[in-house]
Amino acid sequence: MEKGLQWDTTWLDLPSGEHKKPEYLAINPVGKVPALIDDGVIVHDSTIINEYLEDTRPQRPLLPRDPVRRARARAFEDYADAYLMPSLFKIFWQMRKPAAERDREGIAEGEREARDHFAYLDRELQGREYFADEFSLGDISFIPPLANLERAGFSIPNDFPNLRAWWQRMKARPSFNDSWQD
Repeated sequence: MEKGLQWDTTWLDLPSGEHKKPEYLAINPVGKVPALIDDGVIVHDSTIINEYLEDTRPQRPLLPRDPVRRARARAFEDYADAYLMPSLFKIFWQMRKPAAERDREGIAEGEREARDHFAYLDRELQGREYFADEFSLGDISFIPPLANLERAGFSIPNDFPNLRAWWQRMKARPSFNDSWQD
């Protein structure tokens, strides 16, 4: 949406294992989402999809031109995927279960890890509006996990004011509302 592109979305029922069926495995042999089909070209993994779109649709760039800022944006995109998301997944996985079946310690562990990540991100946003000093893929990469965190009934604690202010800026973007409607 930030690039002004149009696309058709096909939703998969992940709990039922639809992403492991032969039809989807023909698109992505490892059965992970998301995947993009662009004029017959199949690209999977959100990071690779974003880089592909940057390369093929350079209008409205979402990576800074400055190499230092560009590297910073990429580093935060990686941090969202490799570090924050696994911690939050500990919470999401439990919240999908009936209340009586949830592992409270697993949720607490995810919350503790998330607080450590939030502290780091809050420090990195000190004096900045965006992770790479301009809105970029480094910011976008945090939106899905943090939106899902809120949908699970959790929020960024008040003791992370820089991160909370940044999050309010993200949620105020038209693309957020267009992408995260129930």
